[in-house]
Amino acid sequence: MKTIKTSQIIDEINSNFAKTYKNATNFVDSGEFWNFCMKTIEDPISLGNIVFANDMGVPPVKSLLTIYERTCSPERDFTATESQCMGALMGFVFKFVLDYKDQNERCSVNKLGVITATKFLNGSIWAFEK
Repeated sequence: MKTIKTSQIIDEINSNFAKTYKNATNFVDSGEFWNFCMKTIEDPISLGNIVFANDMGVPPVKSLLTIYERTCSPERDFTATESQCMGALMGFVFKFVLDYKDQNERCSVNKLGVITATKFLNGSIWAFEK
């Protein structure tokens, strides 16, 4: 089992996410939903749940949206661009920080306007700490 501090993940997002996913640059520091994503990723329990669910076949975006739905009671669906940006963020965390080797695209989500998302495969077992 590998251990990583969630603050290291946030630092990596702040340093390299926008460089890696140039189309998602406007998502960075864009307001309430970005802040929610960073808070969720920084929380070891929430991130651990997202990673565990991914390893059980649930795309991280679907888990993120479920947490968002339960904590924030959203009043609107996400646009296609917003959906792509949150997918890019989860892809960055899983592929570039947690080093998952493979992915399976177009997995069903059907939540808050997001139709499909990617799940990630062949990663390590992770433990997260603050």
